[in-house]
Amino acid sequence: MNDYFAKPVTEEGIRNIILQNRCGNRLTLLMHEENTSLEFIYKPNAFRRKEYAARNFSNRDNFTYLFKEVKLPMINAGNIVGFDYDPFITRLKMQNKWEAKNEIAILNIADENVFAISAKAPLLLAIKPHSDFVVRDGLLTENFSDRGEKIVSFIAFDNIVQNRFRVLQDGTFVLQIFENELVFFGGEENDYQVQRCLSALKNKSLSELIDRNEELLAQKMNQGVVRFSNPDFQKVLDLNHRVAYSGIDEGGACFGALNRIYYLIWVRDGSMTSAFMARAGNPEFIKIWTKFLLNNPSLVRREDNTLIPEFLQIVGSRWTRSEDDGIFYATLSLFSYFKSTGQDDLLRGKEFSVLLQAIDHYLEKTWKPTEKLMISNTVGETPLKADPYFGYDVVNGNYERSEFHKSQGKELNLNASLYNQVNTYNIMMMVADMLEQRPDLDNGRREKYLSIAFDVQNSVKTKFFDKTNDCLLSSIEYYTDGTEGMLTFLGDTNPWEGSWACAVGPYFPAPDLQLKTARFIYKNWPLITKQGYGYCPWNTLSKVLTEYGLSSEEYEKMLSPEINDALALTIKYPMPGALTEYNRQVESWRALPFSAGSLFFSMASQMISSLPDGLAVRANNKVDTVSNFRYKLSSLTGVSTGKGDVVASYTLNGDAIHGSLQIPDSRLLPGSNKLEVLRGGISESFRLFSSNAQLLNVEDNGKTLEYDFRCNVPVQLYFENWDKAVAFLIQDSEGKEVKYTKNFMNNGLITIVECNMNGAFKVTASF
Repeated sequence: MNDYFAKPVTEEGIRNIILQNRCGNRLTLLMHEENTSLEFIYKPNAFRRKEYAARNFSNRDNFTYLFKEVKLPMINAGNIVGFDYDPFITRLKMQNKWEAKNEIAILNIADENVFAISAKAPLLLAIKPHSDFVVRDGLLTENFSDRGEKIVSFIAFDNIVQNRFRVLQDGTFVLQIFENELVFFGGEENDYQVQRCLSALKNKSLSELIDRNEELLAQKMNQGVVRFSNPDFQKVLDLNHRVAYSGIDEGGACFGALNRIYYLIWVRDGSMTSAFMARAGNPEFIKIWTKFLLNNPSLVRREDNTLIPEFLQIVGSRWTRSEDDGIFYATLSLFSYFKSTGQDDLLRGKEFSVLLQAIDHYLEKTWKPTEKLMISNTVGETPLKADPYFGYDVVNGNYERSEFHKSQGKELNLNASLYNQVNTYNIMMMVADMLEQRPDLDNGRREKYLSIAFDVQNSVKTKFFDKTNDCLLSSIEYYTDGTEGMLTFLGDTNPWEGSWACAVGPYFPAPDLQLKTARFIYKNWPLITKQGYGYCPWNTLSKVLTEYGLSSEEYEKMLSPEINDALALTIKYPMPGALTEYNRQVESWRALPFSAGSLFFSMASQMISSLPDGLAVRANNKVDTVSNFRYKLSSLTGVSTGKGDVVASYTLNGDAIHGSLQIPDSRLLPGSNKLEVLRGGISESFRLFSSNAQLLNVEDNGKTLEYDFRCNVPVQLYFENWDKAVAFLIQDSEGKEVKYTKNFMNNGLITIVECNMNGAFKVTASF
């Protein structure tokens, strides 16, 4: 560090490629005018050490460099003519001014603290240790210590003679490699681990090591595989599945992006990545992320010296901004883990108790019973005037300027955003559901949480209704002069959070108004923003819009700029295929797991849509198959035939299911399930479109449809072609009739039935 305070730093190369392995270690190729530097960043091995301190050991500007300096003197920004980027095996094609050609391969060993470099023609490597290497034939090691951690850096090669090993007068160690030879760079905890690691790697060829990697990756990469008819979309999907997997290490830490400036562990970014991938049929991320997150809250020290857990912007650190959506994403992580895997171990362990404490603290800080609103002293990650840390950048402890604390010409004191209201509603609903598994932790919480959810729902429908635009407001604002104001989405020039409020769920307090708002943002965001819309919220918007009528052609058009930007060969980060963050900003960060997660969430939902407590079948002309969609003990492989964006009919394991696009849980087998969807242009039959309840079974008796449900929160049932039913009845588990209300959404194409239930109930529709 060169300053008292931490400062975000970016890669200083003209061109830069960044790789991270599953151990959490990172290699950056920094290509300058004269040469290329290799920057190896060390963290303790995530396969062995999963604690937070190890995951956060070498972060952003506080890096541990394995070597003082590593250079490729023969390679520079100007003589690389081909970039074949992949997060686990990247190849660079070189041609210099004498027309000498070479191909350099950089292999990211998935399960070790190691990267390997190979070349088709002569290549020189120049390395400087921090102090000095211990030299053995074919191996250089250096033992050093950083922040109390003992580290052994190592470089393994064929042998001293074969690789023309020598030491220059300035202490630079030089190696030359020739056709298809390998040099391994890594860092370990001790000499034993160095030898253990090399014994498994050193005698293998590049192709054998690539195959070894792919065997490891195949166990995870074959889940939730989407096949899209456009080959450019498919290329981006396949690559970013691998990008997302490289972005989360085996200890559970998920980084916003691999770039230095993003190389912190955000609660929101990691939770989005993991929860979206779980809802897209790949639960491997959520399994390791959720346990890591919930065991590493921020701790607030009160005046009486008690410690209160919080989930704010950054995982596990007191040096974190008061980002009030963190608690929603922590809750979403646990809820998605429980619903997608069916495992209740984290509900039975201390993790649920920690989350409940954090939620109670969140409500104490932000819930205002008189206004029936969640009111925050932050906007996004920026502290407002009412925040005790106003004027500080709490992530690094330094002061920050406050020009971003104004809205509509006034200084903000407090803010009640639609985003935080919807988040609060979802927190209350998700936890009320999960508390059914742990009544011993209830202590009145469930009743309180459902009461707050009801209040938020009413506030969203009434206080946030924008009559002029027939949608919802972005925020209710409270200014330092004591006045209040309403911020519409036309005035919100960067409605990331509003998009998430309308599209992420899993619960929706005002479905019709949220859908109208999603459509309003989709129409107006590209017109009102100066910096370009963000692809992560754009992806979630695309999911909800296609669910309710956006055509497959418009869907492809909506996402095409993202795909085109991803495939662009840019200057700063020449990592073609890796997703970018903002529309029209291709020279910014690349390889963002949360962009990948939201894209998969949208894509998989075109055939198998994740509900709060189940799955629903969908159709899209562009998505033909979804393979090995993992849900609890089941694996679904879906195939769509025919033309159209509507499910005409479908079968599961050869049996036709009538009257419901939500898949009954009783029809899902442990292990493999085959879903066959016939696409069409319209459906005229009464059927369940989706719900927030668990559908246990559905029976078609000719003149009646009988649905068996279970739900632990207020029920929403969504039906198509409601007018085809001549009678409709809801009964509780004792056979008593249950009253319900009825509303409409999507221009009347969907009828929403709402009632209060807790437990099993039956719905009968007669024709």
